[in-house]
Amino acid sequence: MPSIRDTLTTWRATLWVLAREWRSGVLLLLLVGPVLAYIGFGTIWLYERGWIIPAVVGWIAAGGLFAILAARWTTSTRTVLPPLDWDAPRTFSPLDREAWRLVEEEALAAEALPMEAMIDGERYVDVGRILLQKLAVHYHPDSKHPLDDVPVVELLGALELAAEDLARLTRQIPGGDIVTLSHWRRAMQVANYFNKANDLYALVSPFLNPLSGLTRIGTRELIVKPAWKNMQQNILRWFFQAYVNRLGAHLIELFSGRLAIGVDEYRRLTRRRPMAAKMADPDEPLTVAVAGARGSGKSRLIQVARDLFQGDDRTVRARLEGMGLDPTAIDRLKNVKFVEVAGYTTNGSDDRESRTDRSSRDSAVSASVDADMLMLTIDGGKGLLPADLAFAKAWDGYYLQHPHREAPPALVVVTGVDRAELGPGWQPPYDWGSGQGAREAAVRNLMDSLRASLPPTFTEYAAAGLDDATPFGVVEHVLPAFAAQLHRAERSNLLRRLQAAAGRSKVRRVMGQIGEQGRNVWTHLKNRRKASKSG
Repeated sequence: MPSIRDTLTTWRATLWVLAREWRSGVLLLLLVGPVLAYIGFGTIWLYERGWIIPAVVGWIAAGGLFAILAARWTTSTRTVLPPLDWDAPRTFSPLDREAWRLVEEEALAAEALPMEAMIDGERYVDVGRILLQKLAVHYHPDSKHPLDDVPVVELLGALELAAEDLARLTRQIPGGDIVTLSHWRRAMQVANYFNKANDLYALVSPFLNPLSGLTRIGTRELIVKPAWKNMQQNILRWFFQAYVNRLGAHLIELFSGRLAIGVDEYRRLTRRRPMAAKMADPDEPLTVAVAGARGSGKSRLIQVARDLFQGDDRTVRARLEGMGLDPTAIDRLKNVKFVEVAGYTTNGSDDRESRTDRSSRDSAVSASVDADMLMLTIDGGKGLLPADLAFAKAWDGYYLQHPHREAPPALVVVTGVDRAELGPGWQPPYDWGSGQGAREAAVRNLMDSLRASLPPTFTEYAAAGLDDATPFGVVEHVLPAFAAQLHRAERSNLLRRLQAAAGRSKVRRVMGQIGEQGRNVWTHLKNRRKASKSG
C-alpha cells in the first residue's frame, strides 16, 4: 500500500495537470462527479437502513469474483480472447515442426515481459528480426549468410500474410484492429489518474465511514488493483504472442519454399475454405498408391473399389452412411485415384535378397513416395514376407532421410482372407475385430503379428476377401479405414503440390511469367483490333 506522503505527492501532481488542462478537468468532473455523488448518497442510505454490512460483504465478494474471473478468462485455454492455434499447421513437414518450436519459445518469452515492454514498438521490430534470424539459421545451418538467398518479394509476401492473419484475429475483439501503441499508453495514463484519485479517496473514506472505508482499502489493494493489472497484462501478452504466432508461421512457409508460388496462389490453395473440410481440386484428385508383392491382390482390390462407385451407387452410399460416414467423405472417396504400383519380387525366404528383388523393391518405393496415401496389400495366405517388411522399412526410411517431406497415411490391407487355409467355408459377413470364428481369430492373429513387425508408421489395418462371387471387406472395412485417414491424405496432397510448385527451377518460373505476360499482351491486342473493327 502506498504511503500517505507518496499518495499526496501524486495527487498534487494530478491536480496540477488538471489545473493546467482545466477543460479536461471539467469533463472529468462531469463524468465522475455524479457517480461519486450516487456512491456517497447510496452509502448513507444503506447505513440508515442497517444494510451497510451486507452491502460491504457483497462488494468484497464481487471484487473477489472479478479478480478470479479476470485472471482465468484472459489466460485459460477457453479464454474470452480469440484462441491462438499452437498446433503445427497442416502444411508443415518434420523440419518445419522443429522450426515451430523456435517460434513457440519466442512467444513464451513474453510471459516474463513487463507491461511497459509490450507497448514499445521497438520490441516488435526486434522480435521480428530475431525470429527471422533464428529461422534462417535453422533452415540453412551451414550458410554464413542464411538470409542472402531469400527473395525479397517472398519475404514481403510472408509479412503480408502474417498481417492479414493478425488483422483477422484482432477484428474478433471490437476495435482491436485499430488500436495503436499510443492508445495503450493513453489508456494506462488514464488508468493511473483514476488509481491516484482512488488512492486519495481510500485515505479519506475511513474518516467518513470507518467500516466501509477500511473494507474499500482492503478490497482495492488486495483484489481489484492486482486483478485489473493482470487483465491488462494478459491482453497485451495475447496480442504480442499473436504477433509472434502469425509472423513465425509465415516465415516458416517462406524458408520452406512454399511461398515461391506467390501469395495469390498460396491463398487459393490454403485459404479457400476450412482445412478440416477441404477437398482436393477436381483436376488434382487424391492419389492412392496400392503397393505389395506380386500376386498379393492389388489389381483385384482396385477393381472392386472402383466398381463400387460405378453407375448407380446409392446402395453403397446407404451402406457407408449407415456405418457413420458423412456424405462429403463418400464423395471424396469416389474421386480417389488408385494407382497400382508394380509388385516387387520375393524369394519367399530369409536368405540374402537378389539384385532383382532389391531393384524391384526400390522401384516400388520410388513409385509410392509421391502419392497422397499408401495402401499396402499383404497376402493373408502367405503372411508377412521378408520382402513386405523390407518394403515397409524402405518406404518409412525414405521420409526419415527427407525431413522436409512428411509421410502420408498408410493403410495395410490383408487380402486373401477368403482362402480355405484360414478357416472352413467362406460365409461373410465377418467381424475381424471381435468375432469368435476360426477364420476371424486367424485373421486377427495375423493383424496382431503385422502390427508388431511393421514400422510404427503403419497404424491402420483392414482385411478383405476378394472372392469373385462374394467379395467382402472393401465396403465394410477398407473404405471406412480409408475415410478415417482422408484428412491426412488431403494434407499430404496439399503439401505435395506446394512443394512441387516451389521446387520448380527459377528459370522455368521466369519463363512461365514471360509467357503469361506475352499471352496477356496478345489478348489485349486482339481485343483492341476487334474493337477498332466494330467501331
